[in-house]
Amino acid sequence: MNLETPKQIWDKLQVEFEGSNRDKTVKLLAFKREFELMKMKDHESVKVYSSRLMNVVNQMRLLGETFEDHKIVEKLMMSVPEKFEAKISAIEESCDLQNLPIAELISKLHIQEQRVQMRDDEVI
Repeated sequence: MNLETPKQIWDKLQVEFEGSNRDKTVKLLAFKREFELMKMKDHESVKVYSSRLMNVVNQMRLLGETFEDHKIVEKLMMSVPEKFEAKISAIEESCDLQNLPIAELISKLHIQEQRVQMRDDEVI
């Protein structure tokens, strides 16, 4: 209430909700570590995993980190279980990974996941 200019108010709100630069740096490092260590679990669906991964990426972006989509594509391709190995190889051969949209990769992996699920259901 004792702030007089819009700039003072903005700066106060920014520190209040975003934290100091030190706080941002610590949070960003934690998110980077989480991103680097993240792997898809065997029982986890592509949609759930990609959502979890994108949540971390979006948190980093909110903290000012520039994060290129091709890094996310690479992460997704490297961190899925072995059951996707053939599909990953096919994607590597047929797509330009530098320009492959994240949504397209997720869709391709999701279709593969559904095919595997249907085959497993037929076996049972």
